[in-house]
Amino acid sequence: MQNDKTGSNRIWLGFIGGGILATALGFCALDLAPAQASAPVFGVMLLLTGGMLSCLAGAVGMAGMLAWLPGMADEHADRPR
Repeated sequence: MQNDKTGSNRIWLGFIGGGILATALGFCALDLAPAQASAPVFGVMLLLTGGMLSCLAGAVGMAGMLAWLPGMADEHADRPR
């Protein structure tokens, strides 16, 4: 695991990829939603905001600012500086 440069960032890349997918689905559903319907608009809003928050969490995690999460602090302590 010490020679694997992307092993610790794989989870954060998953967060970013999932966020991009959810945001893209939200934008696609926004084009398909009729103007009078209120339920699909709520779902689109959840997809867009959830996707963007997931991307933000992935970016912050890759920057190393989420080491306070259980299990993450030990992994960062093993890295040589």
